[in-house]
Amino acid sequence: MSRLKNLHEVRIPGAIDPAKAQGRGRESPPHASRVWRIVEVLQERIASQQLRGGERLHEQALATEFGASRTVIREVLGSLEQRSLVQRIPNRGAYVKGLGEKEVLDIFEIREWLEALLTLRATQNAPDGHWVRFIALFEGPLAASIQAGDLTAYNDALEDLRLETARIADNEIANGFIYQVLDRARVIKIRVTLLPGRAEAGRLLHLKMLGCMAGRDGEGAQRYKREIISSARDLFVKYKALIL
Repeated sequence: MSRLKNLHEVRIPGAIDPAKAQGRGRESPPHASRVWRIVEVLQERIASQQLRGGERLHEQALATEFGASRTVIREVLGSLEQRSLVQRIPNRGAYVKGLGEKEVLDIFEIREWLEALLTLRATQNAPDGHWVRFIALFEGPLAASIQAGDLTAYNDALEDLRLETARIADNEIANGFIYQVLDRARVIKIRVTLLPGRAEAGRLLHLKMLGCMAGRDGEGAQRYKREIISSARDLFVKYKALIL
């Protein structure tokens, strides 16, 4: 149960180093690139809850931090608002948008259908032997990492598998939707992984899913992907007071 104490101190797989990204933001790239780089930094701070729900984002403070004009910062906040990460209230300012229980459950529902679709397409599109390296990873090294209590490698492997599945599925519309959904819920996803027994149970389910993918059993792969997400949802409901 010691892991439960650290649910709010998680590293997001693939997270950008804010200091490095912030330094890049002070260079003089094209306007759109500069906006995007600041968006990346703030997005990661929100995902990792360095910026928490309800916290105000002050335009002038952000402009000073990133060496940008307030016009650029307004574009940044607009982009974050489009991703449902920020809410702008007239005459009051911009605030980090928190996640409520209903929204998290809605996200689980959307993920279950979209990720199952991508898993099916990836199973159909992948060349023979494509999933062998993931099967070997989930069978050996990750089992040892989880047993040792090191979940960083496991979370990184989940992200690598998700990205490769999306690439092979080759469905830009579905990928775009799932990217937006995961932007809102990455920290929830990682915290569920930290719950007692979840990582090992998830590893075994992923192995079954990968076995189906390797055998071109699209329906079986979809079934296990849905079970992975639905079982995570059930754990969220059970431990929501600790996770939110």
